[in-house]
Amino acid sequence: ENITARLRVRSVHAAQTIDTVSVLTKVFGQMSEMPAMRHMFGKTSVIIQLPSIQDDSTSSTGSSSSAKQCNDVDSFFHPISQPRFIAIFRFGSIVFFNICPKDASAILDKVKKHSIDPISRSFERKEHFEVAISPQMEQDAHVTSDFAMVKELNINNVAVISTIMAQTVAFDSYNDIVDQLLATFSEINSNVKKTGNFTAMQKETLFKVVAQNNSLLIDMLAKLGIKDRSDTAWNMSQYERIHEGMKLEFEIENRFADVEFKLNLIQQNAKFFLTILHNQKSDTLEWIIIVLIGFECILSIMDMSGVGVSLFR
Repeated sequence: ENITARLRVRSVHAAQTIDTVSVLTKVFGQMSEMPAMRHMFGKTSVIIQLPSIQDDSTSSTGSSSSAKQCNDVDSFFHPISQPRFIAIFRFGSIVFFNICPKDASAILDKVKKHSIDPISRSFERKEHFEVAISPQMEQDAHVTSDFAMVKELNINNVAVISTIMAQTVAFDSYNDIVDQLLATFSEINSNVKKTGNFTAMQKETLFKVVAQNNSLLIDMLAKLGIKDRSDTAWNMSQYERIHEGMKLEFEIENRFADVEFKLNLIQQNAKFFLTILHNQKSDTLEWIIIVLIGFECILSIMDMSGVGVSLFR
Protein backbone atom coordinates (compact mmCIF):
# COMPACT_ATOMS: atom_id res chain seq x y z
CA GLU A 1 0.00 0.00 0.00
CA ASN A 2 1.16 3.52 -0.78
CA ILE A 3 2.13 4.94 2.63
CA THR A 4 2.90 8.64 2.44
CA ALA A 5 3.67 9.18 6.15
CA ARG A 6 4.23 7.34 9.40
CA LEU A 7 3.58 9.41 12.49
CA ARG A 8 4.59 8.69 16.06
CA VAL A 9 1.97 8.30 18.77
CA ARG A 10 3.08 8.53 22.40
CA SER A 11 0.90 8.07 25.47
CA VAL A 12 1.78 8.72 29.10
CA HIS A 13 -0.12 8.36 32.37
CA ALA A 14 0.82 11.62 34.06
CA ALA A 15 -1.57 12.03 37.01
CA GLN A 16 -4.55 10.57 38.83
CA THR A 17 -6.89 13.29 37.51
CA ILE A 18 -6.54 16.11 34.98
CA ASP A 19 -8.80 19.17 34.72
CA THR A 20 -9.38 19.08 30.95
CA VAL A 21 -11.28 22.38 30.83
CA SER A 22 -8.53 24.20 32.70
CA VAL A 23 -5.88 22.71 30.40
CA LEU A 24 -7.80 23.76 27.28
CA THR A 25 -8.27 27.36 28.40
CA LYS A 26 -4.92 27.99 30.11
CA VAL A 27 -2.43 25.81 28.23
CA PHE A 28 -3.96 25.90 24.75
CA GLY A 29 -6.00 29.12 24.90
CA GLN A 30 -5.75 31.80 22.24
CA MET A 31 -3.35 33.87 24.36
CA SER A 32 -1.06 30.91 25.14
CA GLU A 33 2.25 30.00 23.48
CA MET A 34 0.59 27.07 21.71
CA PRO A 35 -3.00 28.06 20.80
CA ALA A 36 -5.32 25.29 19.59
CA MET A 37 -6.69 25.37 16.04
CA ARG A 38 -9.77 23.40 17.14
CA HIS A 39 -10.88 21.05 19.89
CA MET A 40 -13.47 18.35 20.56
CA PHE A 41 -14.76 17.20 23.94
CA GLY A 42 -15.53 13.54 24.62
CA LYS A 43 -17.04 11.81 27.65
CA THR A 44 -13.71 11.73 29.47
CA SER A 45 -11.39 13.73 27.24
CA VAL A 46 -10.63 16.76 25.15
CA ILE A 47 -8.84 16.42 21.81
CA ILE A 48 -6.83 19.44 20.68
CA GLN A 49 -5.53 20.05 17.17
CA LEU A 50 -2.38 22.13 16.83
CA PRO A 51 -0.97 23.70 13.66
CA SER A 52 1.36 21.47 11.66
CA ILE A 53 5.09 22.04 12.17
CA GLN A 54 5.18 23.67 8.75
CA ASP A 55 2.31 26.07 9.53
CA ASP A 56 3.62 26.78 13.04
CA SER A 57 7.07 27.72 11.72
CA THR A 58 5.60 30.41 9.47
CA SER A 59 3.18 31.84 12.05
CA SER A 60 3.89 34.78 14.33
CA THR A 61 4.20 32.47 17.35
CA GLY A 62 6.24 29.78 15.62
CA SER A 63 9.97 29.48 15.08
CA SER A 64 11.58 27.92 12.01
CA SER A 65 14.63 26.84 14.01
CA SER A 66 12.53 25.09 16.67
CA ALA A 67 10.42 23.45 13.96
CA LYS A 68 13.59 22.17 12.28
CA GLN A 69 14.87 20.99 15.64
CA CYS A 70 11.67 19.03 16.24
CA ASN A 71 11.68 17.62 12.72
CA ASP A 72 15.31 16.46 12.97
CA VAL A 73 14.74 14.74 16.31
CA ASP A 74 11.59 12.90 15.25
CA SER A 75 12.05 12.42 11.51
CA PHE A 76 11.66 8.83 10.41
CA PHE A 77 8.87 9.24 7.91
CA HIS A 78 6.56 12.14 8.61
CA PRO A 79 6.19 15.25 6.47
CA ILE A 80 6.06 18.41 8.55
CA SER A 81 2.79 19.31 6.82
CA GLN A 82 0.91 16.57 8.71
CA PRO A 83 -1.52 17.70 11.47
CA ARG A 84 -0.65 17.43 15.16
CA PHE A 85 -3.04 16.40 17.92
CA ILE A 86 -3.04 16.03 21.70
CA ALA A 87 -5.71 14.01 23.55
CA ILE A 88 -6.02 14.71 27.28
CA PHE A 89 -8.09 12.43 29.50
CA ARG A 90 -9.60 13.20 32.89
CA PHE A 91 -8.24 9.93 34.31
CA GLY A 92 -4.70 11.27 33.88
CA SER A 93 -3.50 10.08 30.46
CA ILE A 94 -2.12 12.25 27.66
CA VAL A 95 -1.66 11.05 24.08
CA PHE A 96 0.56 12.92 21.59
CA PHE A 97 0.13 12.55 17.82
CA ASN A 98 2.99 13.79 15.65
CA ILE A 99 4.39 15.88 18.52
CA CYS A 100 8.18 15.86 18.85
CA PRO A 101 9.67 14.80 22.23
CA LYS A 102 10.87 18.33 23.04
CA ASP A 103 7.40 19.86 22.65
CA ALA A 104 5.70 16.86 24.30
CA SER A 105 7.90 17.23 27.38
CA ALA A 106 7.10 20.95 27.68
CA ILE A 107 3.36 20.34 27.24
CA LEU A 108 3.43 17.54 29.81
CA ASP A 109 4.93 19.84 32.44
CA LYS A 110 2.27 22.48 31.79
CA VAL A 111 -0.62 19.99 31.90
CA LYS A 112 0.59 18.57 35.22
CA LYS A 113 0.05 21.99 36.80
CA HIS A 114 -3.70 21.44 36.23
CA SER A 115 -3.81 17.92 37.64
CA ILE A 116 -4.35 16.13 40.95
CA ASP A 117 -1.61 13.83 42.26
CA PRO A 118 0.82 14.19 39.32
CA ILE A 119 3.14 11.24 38.79
CA SER A 120 6.88 11.92 38.83
CA ARG A 121 8.73 11.37 35.56
CA SER A 122 10.53 8.22 36.71
CA PHE A 123 7.23 6.49 37.58
CA GLU A 124 5.13 7.47 34.55
CA ARG A 125 3.83 4.58 32.45
CA LYS A 126 4.38 5.15 28.73
CA GLU A 127 3.47 3.51 25.43
CA HIS A 128 4.50 4.07 21.80
CA PHE A 129 2.75 3.31 18.52
CA GLU A 130 2.56 4.66 14.99
CA VAL A 131 -0.07 5.83 12.53
CA ALA A 132 0.53 5.16 8.83
CA ILE A 133 -1.14 7.51 6.33
CA SER A 134 -2.25 5.96 3.02
CA PRO A 135 -4.60 8.33 1.13
CA GLN A 136 -5.12 5.81 -1.71
CA MET A 137 -6.13 2.84 0.45
CA GLU A 138 -9.42 1.29 -0.60
CA GLN A 139 -10.28 -0.76 2.49
CA ASP A 140 -11.29 0.62 5.86
CA ALA A 141 -8.71 1.67 8.41
CA HIS A 142 -7.04 -1.28 10.12
CA VAL A 143 -4.38 -2.11 12.70
CA THR A 144 -1.20 -4.18 12.39
CA SER A 145 1.38 -5.06 15.02
CA ASP A 146 3.44 -2.01 13.99
CA PHE A 147 0.92 0.71 13.19
CA ALA A 148 -2.66 1.77 12.57
CA MET A 149 -3.25 2.50 8.89
CA VAL A 150 -5.70 5.27 7.97
CA LYS A 151 -6.44 7.41 4.93
CA GLU A 152 -5.83 10.59 6.88
CA LEU A 153 -5.17 11.68 10.43
CA ASN A 154 -8.41 13.40 11.38
CA ILE A 155 -9.97 14.14 14.75
CA ASN A 156 -12.22 11.04 14.61
CA ASN A 157 -9.29 8.67 14.03
CA VAL A 158 -7.46 10.43 16.84
CA ALA A 159 -10.47 9.96 19.16
CA VAL A 160 -10.55 6.19 18.58
CA ILE A 161 -6.80 5.55 18.72
CA SER A 162 -6.14 7.88 21.65
CA THR A 163 -8.81 6.22 23.80
CA ILE A 164 -7.06 2.84 23.64
CA MET A 165 -3.59 4.39 24.02
CA ALA A 166 -4.78 6.35 27.07
CA GLN A 167 -6.43 3.30 28.61
CA THR A 168 -3.38 1.08 28.16
CA VAL A 169 -0.98 3.35 30.11
CA ALA A 170 -3.55 4.07 32.82
CA PHE A 171 -4.19 0.35 32.99
CA ASP A 172 -0.46 -0.27 33.55
CA SER A 173 -0.53 2.16 36.48
CA TYR A 174 -3.55 0.42 38.01
CA ASN A 175 -1.86 -2.95 37.54
CA ASP A 176 1.19 -1.65 39.45
CA ILE A 177 -1.09 -0.64 42.35
CA VAL A 178 -2.79 -4.05 42.32
CA ASP A 179 0.61 -5.77 42.46
CA GLN A 180 1.53 -3.58 45.46
CA LEU A 181 -1.73 -4.60 47.17
CA LEU A 182 -0.94 -8.25 46.53
CA ALA A 183 2.52 -7.81 48.05
CA THR A 184 1.02 -6.09 51.11
CA PHE A 185 -1.58 -8.81 51.49
CA SER A 186 1.08 -11.50 51.12
CA GLU A 187 3.06 -9.88 53.95
CA ILE A 188 -0.01 -9.86 56.21
CA ASN A 189 -0.68 -13.49 55.31
CA SER A 190 2.90 -14.46 56.15
CA ASN A 191 2.83 -12.71 59.55
CA VAL A 192 -0.50 -14.29 60.52
CA LYS A 193 0.87 -17.69 59.48
CA LYS A 194 3.82 -17.26 61.88
CA THR A 195 2.02 -15.73 64.87
CA GLY A 196 -1.59 -16.86 64.43
CA ASN A 197 -2.81 -13.36 65.37
CA PHE A 198 -3.36 -9.91 63.90
CA THR A 199 -1.59 -6.89 65.30
CA ALA A 200 -3.44 -3.57 65.46
CA MET A 201 -1.32 -2.28 62.57
CA GLN A 202 -2.07 -5.35 60.46
CA LYS A 203 -5.79 -4.91 61.06
CA GLU A 204 -5.59 -1.29 59.91
CA THR A 205 -3.56 -2.31 56.84
CA LEU A 206 -6.09 -5.03 56.00
CA PHE A 207 -8.98 -2.56 56.09
CA LYS A 208 -7.05 -0.16 53.81
CA VAL A 209 -6.30 -2.97 51.33
CA VAL A 210 -9.99 -3.93 51.19
CA ALA A 211 -11.08 -0.32 50.62
CA GLN A 212 -8.48 0.31 47.89
CA ASN A 213 -9.28 -3.02 46.25
CA ASN A 214 -12.94 -2.03 45.90
CA SER A 215 -12.14 1.47 44.58
CA LEU A 216 -9.72 0.17 41.93
CA LEU A 217 -12.33 -1.99 40.21
CA ILE A 218 -14.83 0.88 40.26
CA ASP A 219 -12.24 3.28 38.82
CA MET A 220 -11.32 0.94 35.96
CA LEU A 221 -14.94 0.51 34.96
CA ALA A 222 -16.22 4.04 35.62
CA LYS A 223 -13.22 6.31 34.93
CA LEU A 224 -11.29 4.36 32.30
CA GLY A 225 -14.44 2.97 30.66
CA ILE A 226 -12.74 -0.37 29.93
CA LYS A 227 -16.08 -1.99 29.09
CA ASP A 228 -17.52 1.03 27.27
CA ARG A 229 -17.80 1.23 23.52
CA SER A 230 -16.21 4.13 21.66
CA ASP A 231 -18.78 6.84 20.86
CA THR A 232 -17.02 7.58 17.57
CA ALA A 233 -17.03 3.90 16.53
CA TRP A 234 -20.66 3.57 17.64
CA ASN A 235 -21.86 6.59 15.66
CA MET A 236 -19.63 6.07 12.58
CA SER A 237 -19.23 2.43 11.59
CA GLN A 238 -16.11 3.08 9.48
CA TYR A 239 -14.14 3.54 12.71
CA GLU A 240 -15.34 0.29 14.30
CA ARG A 241 -12.59 -1.82 12.70
CA ILE A 242 -9.75 0.37 13.94
CA HIS A 243 -11.29 0.49 17.43
CA GLU A 244 -11.54 -3.30 17.67
CA GLY A 245 -8.08 -3.67 16.12
CA MET A 246 -6.51 -1.36 18.72
CA LYS A 247 -8.23 -3.22 21.58
CA LEU A 248 -6.88 -6.55 20.27
CA GLU A 249 -3.38 -5.18 19.64
CA PHE A 250 -3.07 -3.85 23.19
CA GLU A 251 -4.96 -6.83 24.71
CA ILE A 252 -7.27 -4.58 26.70
CA GLU A 253 -9.85 -7.28 27.50
CA ASN A 254 -7.27 -9.92 28.48
CA ARG A 255 -5.33 -7.52 30.67
CA PHE A 256 -8.52 -6.40 32.40
CA ALA A 257 -9.41 -10.04 33.06
CA ASP A 258 -5.97 -10.62 34.63
CA VAL A 259 -6.27 -7.60 36.93
CA GLU A 260 -9.86 -8.52 37.79
CA PHE A 261 -8.62 -12.00 38.80
CA LYS A 262 -6.00 -10.44 41.10
CA LEU A 263 -8.59 -8.12 42.66
CA ASN A 264 -11.01 -11.01 43.23
CA LEU A 265 -8.19 -13.03 44.81
CA ILE A 266 -7.47 -10.20 47.25
CA GLN A 267 -11.19 -9.78 47.96
CA GLN A 268 -11.77 -13.49 48.68
CA ASN A 269 -8.77 -13.73 51.02
CA ALA A 270 -9.73 -10.48 52.71
CA LYS A 271 -13.22 -11.87 53.41
CA PHE A 272 -11.59 -14.90 55.08
CA PHE A 273 -9.46 -12.75 57.38
CA LEU A 274 -12.34 -10.37 58.14
CA THR A 275 -14.48 -13.36 59.10
CA ILE A 276 -11.73 -14.55 61.46
CA LEU A 277 -11.51 -11.07 63.02
CA HIS A 278 -15.28 -10.98 63.44
CA ASN A 279 -15.30 -14.44 65.07
CA GLN A 280 -12.44 -13.45 67.40
CA LYS A 281 -14.38 -10.37 68.46
CA SER A 282 -17.53 -12.46 68.95
CA ASP A 283 -15.63 -15.00 71.07
CA THR A 284 -14.25 -12.21 73.27
CA LEU A 285 -17.73 -10.74 73.78
CA GLU A 286 -19.13 -14.17 74.63
CA TRP A 287 -16.48 -14.73 77.31
CA ILE A 288 -17.17 -11.30 78.78
CA ILE A 289 -20.88 -12.13 78.96
CA ILE A 290 -20.13 -15.52 80.59
CA VAL A 291 -17.91 -13.89 83.22
CA LEU A 292 -20.55 -11.25 84.00
CA ILE A 293 -23.29 -13.88 84.31
CA GLY A 294 -21.05 -15.98 86.58
CA PHE A 295 -20.28 -12.97 88.75
CA GLU A 296 -24.00 -12.17 89.02
CA CYS A 297 -24.76 -15.79 90.04
CA ILE A 298 -22.10 -15.67 92.77
CA LEU A 299 -23.56 -12.44 94.16
CA SER A 300 -27.07 -13.95 94.14
CA ILE A 301 -25.90 -17.09 96.00
CA MET A 302 -24.05 -15.00 98.56
CA ASP A 303 -27.08 -12.81 99.05
CA MET A 304 -29.45 -15.76 99.52
CA SER A 305 -27.11 -17.53 102.00
CA GLY A 306 -26.67 -14.44 104.09
CA VAL A 307 -22.93 -14.44 103.56
CA GLY A 308 -23.16 -11.35 101.45
CA VAL A 309 -24.77 -9.30 104.23
CA SER A 310 -22.02 -10.07 106.72
CA LEU A 311 -19.27 -9.81 104.11
CA PHE A 312 -20.24 -6.38 102.84
CA ARG A 313 -21.41 -4.92 106.16
